[in-house]
Amino acid sequence: MSGKEQDNGMYVLFISLAETQKIKPGKLPAVDYKNGTYLYIGRARTGLQARIKRHLRNQKKLFWHIDYLLQKAKIVDIWIRQDYFAECKIAREIENFRPAAPKTIQGFGSSDCGCRGHLFYFPQNTKGLRALKKKIGFEKVKINGNNL
Repeated sequence: MSGKEQDNGMYVLFISLAETQKIKPGKLPAVDYKNGTYLYIGRARTGLQARIKRHLRNQKKLFWHIDYLLQKAKIVDIWIRQDYFAECKIAREIENFRPAAPKTIQGFGSSDCGCRGHLFYFPQNTKGLRALKKKIGFEKVKINGNNL
């Protein structure tokens, strides 16, 4: 993303959790998060680049649910869609994505909407997610060596 592009929109973080851990994301109850792959949907009405950089930082004030998970897990991929804000629509598309059958983490990242959650656990391998990326119209962002 260059400075001349829109600096707002949605993002999907691909997160890897190496081992099952009990995590308490803010006011949500502490529960076991199983090892594996998680997808988190977020949005930035302004400052998309800064938001992504913040998520990639290790040291930060814990504010959003995702901050608590990222203390224990690692972002391995990022997709963005600039100037787009249909978070709940994308959440439903990920939740209903087949054949992957992700599990929605209840209440995570969705305290300001009516969705079941904006974090999804993929118990099986994540093959086929390229088709999801194409379906929802997001593009991949480089993590290391990028110009965020």
